[in-house]
This record gives sequence, C-alpha cells and structure tokens, in this order.
Amino acid sequence: MEGEYRYSRFAGLMRWRVGARHDNKKMDILRFITAGSVDDGKSTLIGRLLYDTNNLKADVLESVSANAAINLAHITDGLRAERQEGITIDVAYKYFTTPNRKYIITDAPGHFQYTKNLVTGASNVDAIIILIDARNGITAQTRRHSLVASFLRIKQVVVAINKMDMMGYDEAIFKVIKNEYLQIAEKLQLPDVNFIPVSALEGDNISFRSGNMPWYDGVTLFEYLEKCEGKENAVNAEMRFSVQYVRDNAVYGKMISGTLKSGDVLLVNPQGERLVADKILHGYDEVLEAVAGQNICLFVNGDVKRGDILTRELNTLQCGQEIEAELCCLDTQNALQAGKDYLLRIGTAETICKVKEIICKTDNDTFETYKSEEPVSVNEFARVKIKMKDKIAFDCRRVLQGQRHRPGQAETGRGIIIDPETNNTSGAFIIL
Repeated sequence: MEGEYRYSRFAGLMRWRVGARHDNKKMDILRFITAGSVDDGKSTLIGRLLYDTNNLKADVLESVSANAAINLAHITDGLRAERQEGITIDVAYKYFTTPNRKYIITDAPGHFQYTKNLVTGASNVDAIIILIDARNGITAQTRRHSLVASFLRIKQVVVAINKMDMMGYDEAIFKVIKNEYLQIAEKLQLPDVNFIPVSALEGDNISFRSGNMPWYDGVTLFEYLEKCEGKENAVNAEMRFSVQYVRDNAVYGKMISGTLKSGDVLLVNPQGERLVADKILHGYDEVLEAVAGQNICLFVNGDVKRGDILTRELNTLQCGQEIEAELCCLDTQNALQAGKDYLLRIGTAETICKVKEIICKTDNDTFETYKSEEPVSVNEFARVKIKMKDKIAFDCRRVLQGQRHRPGQAETGRGIIIDPETNNTSGAFIIL
C-alpha cells in the first residue's frame, strides 16, 4: 500500500500520510507559485498543503501550535518581521511530496512594490495559484498578478476563491467573482483558467471535497495539482542543448529539452556550423542517449563556445541581433532607459545591448497599451526593441504562439538585462 489516511486532531479532516514505497521510484516535479493580495490567505493555504500531506516535522508543528490548535500561516512565515506585520515580504520555497509526484512551492509577496519578486519567483513555474479573498473580490493586486502570469506565459492557472467559510459558502459570491475574472482572463489571453471555491483555514476543497459547497462539482485543489503538466514532457520537445563550458573538444552543458543520441548531426547556433556528437558522458558514464534535464559532457569536432545552443538541423530556433520583447523593469534604483548600454543574457549567452526603442507601455489595471517613450520604472511593463552587439540564438513567441507547453523553447525565449554600472538586474523580458 503506497500510503494511508490518518485523522487529524487539529483540523478534523483526513490527512494523507505518504508511505515509503514511492520514495524508491523516479517521480516528476511540479513547480507552482501562489499569488494574491495581502491577507488573502497564501501562507495559510501553503501551510494547509504541507500539513495535509504530512510534510511537516514534529518540531515545526509544535512551534506553530498552541492548546491543540495549529496556526497554518506561521508554517511558512519564518521571518520574525513577517509575523509581526502579518505579511510575507520575500520569496520563499517549500517542498512536499504525494504518492504521485514531488512539489516545489514558491510563495511570493502580495504588495505592489514586490511585483518584481513575483516575476522572479514565477519565472520557472509550471502553474500559478491566484488567491482571491471572497470578502474583497478582485483587487488591483489580483489584476497585476494575472498580468505577470500572462507576461510569463504560464499556461496552467487556477483561481482559488478563498475564505468561502466567512461568506457562508455562498455560491452567488463565487459566481460573481468568477464571471468578473473571466473578463480579465480574456483580455490577458489566459487559457483554460480553473476556478475552485476553497477555505484554506478549514480545508474545504483543498484535499477533500467540501460538504459545505454541494453546488460545486469540480476538482479539489490537490486533484488539480496532481493533474497539472510538469516539465517531464520536455523530452518530447525540440532538442535544445545549452553550452555552459568548453575545453578542447569537450562541451559541457544542459539538455534543456528533447533527446540527443551519440552520432547525431547537430547545428551550432548562432554561427550555423554542423558537427557530429561523437560521445556523450552523463556523470562518469558514457551513454548512448541524453534527455531533457540532464547535465552532460558532449565530445565533438567543431568550433563551439559558451552561450551557443545546439539543435537538430531542422528546428524553429531563431538567430539575430535585434529582437522585439515584452519587458518588466525590476530595478528599484534606476529606470530602464533607451540608448544606454546594458548586458543582455539569455541562458548562458551574453552580449552588450541597447534598448533601441520603447514602443509602448501596459497599464497595470486596465491592461490597455499606451504610447510612451519615458524610461521604464520598476514594476512597469513595456514593449521594447533591443539591439544586440553580437548575434544570439533564441526562440520567440511568434513561433510558439498557440503551443500549450514548450519547455525548451520557453527557456530560450526569455532573458534578463543587467545594468553594468550597478550590476542590478534592470529587467526581465519575453521575446515576441
């Protein structure tokens, strides 16, 4: 038996206790982020997920419990300042496991001034949980967090309408919020948004179906997460090998996506040279095939350098010195300016660049674009043209448009801009 249920004296619900059997089998990983306004219940939700899956140590439970009552929010708020203010002020990571897969949770702050933290934390997730307090409905932060999900092309979005217990589990309130959010999803082109009415505090529709909301016949939050696509399907995507280090004819790097076999003919991007994969080492062993996610050493006869991307001869990878991109400014000290020299980085590739033109900006509340040539300030979103000193290899949204999940191409379709004077990350961008 892979696991068993155990009754919780704290919450009065059934908790899943993971057995030992699954520990010995290879499991895929799902990365997801929680986002919401201050006091929407993000910390309580994460505490509930960790608690219900029995992924808390006894000393942690003891530290957040008093008189047999557990404060789920304090499980994640490890900073004393956070507890005193009652808010989450930094990006934190938590982990839990079920019999089916492993999870990495990113807990992002809710304040507007920490939007850049959300962009950073959400840059490598497979799914996002946008929390909405049923008492308050959709707020300005809900809209901004949804804008971040759209900006980062997060394909799996679930809107958890929380604190339904405080609203008498009223179906009408759930429907009003859902219908209002559907208008946001349409504007931002968020596909397949799922809506789940929950109470993180009481556990309703988190790990068990709530008897308090018989009108809801959808999945629980756990059921949704268990069905989400992780990055294991990167093996089936187009081949991308990111070169990190080269010594003689040994090329070290990461298989971002696809598969690579010994003897395959490869294309070196951006220079266009063709070469053959003579031998593949994974760890200390020679292997006949490498797959997505592996760090390998590849032996070739040809000119390869750090920052290159190796692909099949027929692929959708682009190469050039100018891109149009959607950008979010992350620098709290200096706005991003057109005409100034910056360092551009996509994966391991680096080159000097200039923001050639600020085409337009996006209003964080209405999502409408407006003409502006002013520098891009922190937390602002803008469409820009970037001119690079050197030719670089990349993927772009034009090619990926309509594709539901292209892990390798997503990683090579985005990057950051660094201010060489301060070494601050000025902005993150998605290539359009």
